[in-house]
Amino acid sequence: MKDLVKEVREVMKKNMWLVLSTTNEKGNPQSSVIVYKSDGNAIYFTTGVNTLKARNIRRNNNVSVTIPFKMNLLHKLIPAPPAELHFKAKAQFLERESEEVQTMLARILKYEEKSGISSDTVYIKLTPAKKIATYGVGIKLMQLRFPEKARKIVNLD
Repeated sequence: MKDLVKEVREVMKKNMWLVLSTTNEKGNPQSSVIVYKSDGNAIYFTTGVNTLKARNIRRNNNVSVTIPFKMNLLHKLIPAPPAELHFKAKAQFLERESEEVQTMLARILKYEEKSGISSDTVYIKLTPAKKIATYGVGIKLMQLRFPEKARKIVNLD
């Protein structure tokens, strides 16, 4: 199972977009596709201070994350569902000057400084729950057609 934990962390690090689900003031779900950066332990992204996701996170920092991905070049060519990670996470706003933001979002910060658009940007860290559901991680491509083989729960402890 250790290899599967390592593979989950690599998937988080190698990919760059995910689906973030939050809840609005009425408790209804709202999902957004976001670009992110990860060190394999946490996920970092930026958004506008007044976006729906930022307002929703201020009210309730419990979020849900899905990271879909293609396993390899062959996976891109054949009709098969994407492999995925699914997990709950805690969202936390970070200060622009924090070491985490400076390290993980360095390219974004440089762009903001050049373009002058940083005044309404917030920096968010997602800390995954210990249990992550996987679909298609650590299996052969053709096994994606068999949910009982493709789905696993990984404990990040």
